[in-house]
Amino acid sequence: MDIFTAIAPLDNALLQAIQAGINPTTTAVMLLITFLGHPAFWVGVSALLYWRSQENKAFFMMNFVAFASAAAGVLKHAFFRPRPSAESFQIIGSDDYGTQGFPSGHSTIIAAAFAFFYKKNKMMRNAVIGLVVLLVAFSRLYLGMHFPSDVVGGIVLGLVIGKANLFARDKLFHKNFKPTGLEEELALVGLVALAVLAVMFLRSFPMAGLFIGFYAGFFLFKEMDLDQSILLKKWLAIKYAIGFAFLGTIFLLGENALPIGMVFDHVGQFVLYAIGGFWISWIWPVLFEKLFQEKPALAQ
Repeated sequence: MDIFTAIAPLDNALLQAIQAGINPTTTAVMLLITFLGHPAFWVGVSALLYWRSQENKAFFMMNFVAFASAAAGVLKHAFFRPRPSAESFQIIGSDDYGTQGFPSGHSTIIAAAFAFFYKKNKMMRNAVIGLVVLLVAFSRLYLGMHFPSDVVGGIVLGLVIGKANLFARDKLFHKNFKPTGLEEELALVGLVALAVLAVMFLRSFPMAGLFIGFYAGFFLFKEMDLDQSILLKKWLAIKYAIGFAFLGTIFLLGENALPIGMVFDHVGQFVLYAIGGFWISWIWPVLFEKLFQEKPALAQ
C-alpha cells in the first residue's frame, strides 16, 4: 500500500467537509484568492519591480516562480497522483497540469513567496503573508482541485524553494549578472536554465517562452550596462499603464481570447509569451527611457 492509498480516507473526509459549505459568494472569493498562487500573478509583481528599477529583485522573484513551477511539474510527473474526481467532489475551475495533483503548484508558489519575503523583525507582515498562504491552500481544496495532502506537500516544497532562492539572493544580489563576467553566478544561471526546461516539458510550453524571454532580456540589459530612471509617481503610473496594457494584449493573444480571426498553436503561444517576457525585462524599460528621456519631471 502506497502512502496516498493509506491517507486517502482522511484526505477524502477532509475534502468533503470543506466542500460541504460551497456557495456562490464564497466560490467567487475563492477564485480570486487562488489566483494569488498562479504564476501569472507573480510575473505581474516581477514586472512592477523591474519597471521600478529593481531589476535584481525582480530577477530573484521570477526565479522562485520558475523553480516552483518546475519542481511541482517534476514531482507531479513522478508521483502521478490523480486529482479529486468529479464523480465524488465538486470541481470548480481548471489547471495546467490536467489530472496530476501532487504537489499543488499554487501552494508551492505561494509558500515560496512567503519564504522569500519572510523577515524575522517583521512579524505582522509575516503573519499576513502566512495567512495568504493558508487561504490559497484552502482555496485549492474548496475548488476541488486538490486533496489536503497535495497542498501540504506543495507548502513544504515551496518553503524549501523559497529559502534556497533567498540564500542565492543574499549571496548574489549585488552581482552585475553580465554574461561576459559570470563567475559564481553560473551555478544559479544553470539552475534557471534547468527550471525553464522543466517548465517547458512538464508544465507549459508557452510559460517556458515567457521565462526565456524574461531572462534573455535581463541578461542583455545587464550586459549593456543599462539603467532605468527613478521615476516620480506620475511617470511611474504611465510606465505601468502602458507596460501592462501591451503585456496584457500579448497574453490575451496567446490565450486566443481576442477576436482577431486567427488562432495561435503552442508554437505561436510560445513566441508571444517570449515576447511578453522580453517586453518586461528589456523592450519596455529601454523604450520608455528613449521616449521620455527629455521629460523634465522624470527623475526625483
